[in-house]
Amino acid sequence: MKHKAILIVLLLAFAACKHAPTAEWIEGPTESDGRAFQTLILHNVPEGSRVWFQELFDGKTIVEGPEMNHYQGTSWYIDIPHPGNVTLKYYGRPLPRQRWAPEAFILQQKGKPDLPLETTYHFLELPPQNPTHEVCTYEVQPADIIPQIKHIQYGSEPMVPTDNHPHGWYRIDIDADGNPTIEADDEDGAFYAQVTLGKLAKPLQPMTLEDWPDHSYRGFMLDVARDFRSVDEVLQIIDLMASWKMNTLHFHIADDESWCLEIKELPELTEFSGRHALPDWDLKEAQALKPTINGRIGNVTFYTAEEYQQIIQYAWDRRIQVIPEFDTPGHSRASIKAMQAYERRTGDSSFRLQDPADTSHYWSAQDFTDNVLSVDLPSVYRFYNVVFDEVIRLHHEANVPLPAIHIGGDEVPNGAWAGKDRHEMKELFINGMLDLAEQKDIRLAGWEDIARGLEPETEARLKRSLYFINVWNTKGIEGFPVVLSPAAYTYLDLAYSDHPSEIGLHWAGYVDERKTFELQPKDYEGDIIGVEAALWSSQLRSFDDVTYQMLPKALGVAERGWNNSTSDFNKFYSIIVNREMPVWEEKGFSIKGPTK
Repeated sequence: MKHKAILIVLLLAFAACKHAPTAEWIEGPTESDGRAFQTLILHNVPEGSRVWFQELFDGKTIVEGPEMNHYQGTSWYIDIPHPGNVTLKYYGRPLPRQRWAPEAFILQQKGKPDLPLETTYHFLELPPQNPTHEVCTYEVQPADIIPQIKHIQYGSEPMVPTDNHPHGWYRIDIDADGNPTIEADDEDGAFYAQVTLGKLAKPLQPMTLEDWPDHSYRGFMLDVARDFRSVDEVLQIIDLMASWKMNTLHFHIADDESWCLEIKELPELTEFSGRHALPDWDLKEAQALKPTINGRIGNVTFYTAEEYQQIIQYAWDRRIQVIPEFDTPGHSRASIKAMQAYERRTGDSSFRLQDPADTSHYWSAQDFTDNVLSVDLPSVYRFYNVVFDEVIRLHHEANVPLPAIHIGGDEVPNGAWAGKDRHEMKELFINGMLDLAEQKDIRLAGWEDIARGLEPETEARLKRSLYFINVWNTKGIEGFPVVLSPAAYTYLDLAYSDHPSEIGLHWAGYVDERKTFELQPKDYEGDIIGVEAALWSSQLRSFDDVTYQMLPKALGVAERGWNNSTSDFNKFYSIIVNREMPVWEEKGFSIKGPTK
């Protein structure tokens, strides 16, 4: 009887699973006009329910089935007209890569918990990868590391020292017994010498090394707003940066999709916009922000004040400064929605970020229609006064420098600030943020967009408080300190190639370690203070994705930050394969290895 009861339970469970709601997506072949039919089948869905999913936006003509409705960003939903199986076919662009298929299907029913659906994909057979045939004929020497050392002399004969040592200079003399002696003029140089010693081939051979960075700023930008990374994962990224002698973590912690830093005076920033849930049946985000493109619900995507301090202290111990970014005045949906929730709870409108009377109609670069600050509201600057004060406090208490606060400034969509002069709104915003910076004696940074089209007085004022602008889309701007982060060379979220198995976007082309290595700072205008790799996270779903997109392509930017003019790619790539890749494999990182 006992076995019979177990069998009945198993059969019932099997029957329940058999009839559970699921999703199935089928990729269609490209037709003669360059477009393709894609098919979505929702199995066993209840009538009157709603199915949500995430997909990169593309104009579609629905051929068969119920309407697909766009919500915000990458979020779509389908209202289910009848019970059972629902088939939807649409005629659109061919799937560039498998990662671009719709994902994170969730069933929503009134009065019931939201239910993630098991999803089956039927992709077309993948074509073979075209081998890159990277050259690895260089014979790696004991002192070959990344970034490469400027001066190496093997043997016990002393090397003539250089004069006029730049910041970060160091010298290592290794005697015949393998004992090193270090000289350095500053803490950075002493740290870089220790990094170099840790990477040299063992046992140490007699040699003299002399080295220094060509650029004062060598950065890595990590976007955690679209796909959150844990504290431990961020620390592992910092360790990689330190091993390449990078010195700045540009921490992109607030965007449309999430607000990732606890601000104790404004708890909704993380209690609302650091968590994600489906909008309710009336399409209102009542308790949490809508899901990001990864579609996860019920997840926590923020750092407590103490966790942030842990990160910045860990970084500074490795001579890495942290610059937090709060993207404004576009890319501000998370903060806008959080302050609406704050106002609902408290009745206090003094931190309002968007005017309820605003009648603007726009479509942002990431498909949002409600993500721009009403920069003519005094409450916008009261809000950022609190944010800036908290960031300053956290760095001060941790005894860690705060070189700048990055205010973004990119991609304000056309159509924002309806009925108002766009130029006047930008002037008002830049001067309002400069008021805060000057009052608090801090510097600002931003994307290149903030420096364009300003009145002479505002431009001069910005230059006085500006640490740098990130140049991402042009050749630079004369008269401004520039950190080079051109998308076509340094955006690590761009796919390695056009193969369907690769992760990533391609709007600015494809980026691999050869492309990052080919960045030439001399080709850009302005006062070039450094370079920066950028890892946007809209296509990332795991830490394996992070390391895969970083390794090895990030090393071209690290090399170019330290050495402005190295040109032998064969040597560079041979060092990576022989010295860097074994370390990554030992740590279990997912990487893009050499193609034979």
